[in-house]
Amino acid sequence: MSTVSEQLAAFIQATTTAGLRPDIVELAKSRVLDAIATALTARGLPVPALAAAFVQGNRGNATVIGSRAGVPAIDAALVNATLVNGSSLDDFLEKSHPSAVVVPAALAVAEEQGASGADFLASVIAGYELVGRAYLAAPGMLPRFRATGVAGAVGAAAAAGKLLKLDQAGLMNALGYAAMFASGFGEGFLSGTMEVKFNVGWAARSGVSAARLAQLGGTASPLVFEGKSGFLRAFGGGDAGHAAEATRGLGKHLLIEDTIYKEYPVCIFVQTPMYLALDLAKRHRLDPARISRVSILAPKDTFENPGFQNVAPYANALQARTSASFCTTAALLGKPIDEHDFYARTTDAEVLALAAKVELLPPSADKERVTVRVACDGEVHEASALQMEMLRPATGKIVEKFRRLAGPVFGPSTDRVAEAVMQLDRARHVGELTELLRLDPG
Repeated sequence: MSTVSEQLAAFIQATTTAGLRPDIVELAKSRVLDAIATALTARGLPVPALAAAFVQGNRGNATVIGSRAGVPAIDAALVNATLVNGSSLDDFLEKSHPSAVVVPAALAVAEEQGASGADFLASVIAGYELVGRAYLAAPGMLPRFRATGVAGAVGAAAAAGKLLKLDQAGLMNALGYAAMFASGFGEGFLSGTMEVKFNVGWAARSGVSAARLAQLGGTASPLVFEGKSGFLRAFGGGDAGHAAEATRGLGKHLLIEDTIYKEYPVCIFVQTPMYLALDLAKRHRLDPARISRVSILAPKDTFENPGFQNVAPYANALQARTSASFCTTAALLGKPIDEHDFYARTTDAEVLALAAKVELLPPSADKERVTVRVACDGEVHEASALQMEMLRPATGKIVEKFRRLAGPVFGPSTDRVAEAVMQLDRARHVGELTELLRLDPG
């Protein structure tokens, strides 16, 4: 019987744009476009600046988004991953942020290898698949570990290994090294410190490193996932009972189809309460001054996600961005919740006063639904929805988001960059895109 890594490697090797439905290829392009847009919003933020300083002086052929600097692929993957994740606007799949790890790793290796746009897109699709499956096979990693740092390293290795044209044995070894390098937990969301965001960059870097080591002849256990001392037991809390999920239906339904995107620069787990709060405020014309109580009921994995239960005082913007109380209150008050800099206003008197009236209810048995109730003027108004159901990406929404975020940076070249992304499957060299990403800000 084939091992998990053997089956995953065969899938990675077999994935090509020619063998996929056209809508899947279009979806991959939209994921790349969204990643570039989110990266541009994070230039100058502390974590990407730290990553850039870390690789300063290293010279290579890979692009750092929004910069003229050329660095080695391993360094471009690191810096670009911190950029994509930096402003908390990146996409989400099976508890991870796949674009932040897969797209930077794939883009860097594709550029260095002179890969075609089609090969780049195929690697992105394979990478997303592996990010999702690494979590599904070890869901017990939450909340002890950060899924993006753990599953993300595996997905990045899949993308990088495919672009390095590793054979099946080489891909198995790349996945093995990535599984060994996987790391990260969420304490930084509670303290608001930098390491939790830097972890995303390190996952992308680890994935590229894993593929390189396999290319150089490094070997890894073929039982790295399901083995007695393997990935699934280590990150699944000693339980490998979900091992079948790593390969169940592999190739039949591609997980990139399940990706959701963000409109607001906050933690994905507080997006649904914010949408519900906005809906209630609009439908019932709520007067924030007359709100007496706000209650939020969320699934267990959301409730226990690091930062969701953060309350005042908020030491920094990261603590606010992950807090259900702060973000839901800001939405009810009509604050500029789509602006990244707003969340630095952690002492906003209106927000803090209303946030003090928020009650986070103990998780219910419903694993999917979020409910927000607002007591105002003697009435209780309620809105409920499946978690994140309103966040499914449509190409039109992604293009609009790209123009809004990229326009201030690329100016007249904005539509040219968007067109280059949407024509990637026809590009002979991914450098046709990365050359545009090196343009100085407008």
